[in-house]
Amino acid sequence: MKAKGLSATVIFESSAVNRDDKLGGNITSIKKLSRHDGTYSFMSRAFIRHHLFETLNYLYDWKEAPVTMDNQVIQFKFPDANIITYPEMDLFGFMNTSAADSNVTITRKAPLGLTKAISLEPWQADMAFYANHDLVRRAIAAGIEGNPNPNPFQKEEHHSYYRLSFTLDLCRLGIHDIYLKTIPDNLKSWISKFSESTEEEKELLGDFVESEDKKDMIWRSVKKDDSLRGIIGMKEGSNNSRLIYVINPEEKKKRIQEVVTAITNGLIIHSSTENYGLVPVFFILGILKAPVPVFNSYVTFENGTINTKDLNKALDNEYVVQAWYDGSLPFNGNVGGKAKNWGGINEVLSFI
Repeated sequence: MKAKGLSATVIFESSAVNRDDKLGGNITSIKKLSRHDGTYSFMSRAFIRHHLFETLNYLYDWKEAPVTMDNQVIQFKFPDANIITYPEMDLFGFMNTSAADSNVTITRKAPLGLTKAISLEPWQADMAFYANHDLVRRAIAAGIEGNPNPNPFQKEEHHSYYRLSFTLDLCRLGIHDIYLKTIPDNLKSWISKFSESTEEEKELLGDFVESEDKKDMIWRSVKKDDSLRGIIGMKEGSNNSRLIYVINPEEKKKRIQEVVTAITNGLIIHSSTENYGLVPVFFILGILKAPVPVFNSYVTFENGTINTKDLNKALDNEYVVQAWYDGSLPFNGNVGGKAKNWGGINEVLSFI
């Protein structure tokens, strides 16, 4: 069967570098959550999204999508910012309330879902005291007047293993289907600047373009350096119009490969000169029948090891088609039959 979801849960070691508001004065807090058995630090979804995109930008030159300002709200500039031209729009979704300078709202739910990165070890109210002694020394040596002082400050601190899950809806990645009452003239004008799709170009998308509900659509091709990135379909009705953006299947696979490579090898996380990165010491990744984070609650610790009893419960989930794992953390037992050692991204792509 065709895979419909992909989910990966990773464990990484870091300090709580995604900080919160100041508690007062010069005391900086960490982001934290309370549970029945203690308080746990976390890194927010927005923080992880930012650093995942930053990593993809470094590795694969994912361009930043253009933005605009509408009624004092910064938002992505649709239609220039679209899923074909910018992988960022495809992966993370967006909302635009003034598409092509008209009063039309365009939304795209993100195909990639993220959890918070939540610590696996409780916060013990650690706090550290800091001061800028070196700058004071330099100021005194330079003869600066005004009684230079080291400006002491305090920070809550937490160093822990963290758990984080990424879940990708493979059915929505690469496709943006938009229904409108009418298509604004300036949006139609923007689409018309692209050349009409040839039969060969439409054949690349196969049955998707030729399906019954897409008959009579006008198709335009979006290219880069003469290679097809995707096509745009447009169909107007008296009170029911439709736009479809579709990625070239090869481009879609390329994006999946790049995202999985970043997740399984590590993300750049450099905050306030602290650079632990997000480098997995363990990950499990699965091809699924539905885009559900099936491993997230079942990747647990027991005496410093991965609890395989819990992990095997997740692998018994009927949504799991195939899973792979890797890392340096030891197991406290055997891993179930649906999972095997990580063999590289090509094994994953063979299911898609």
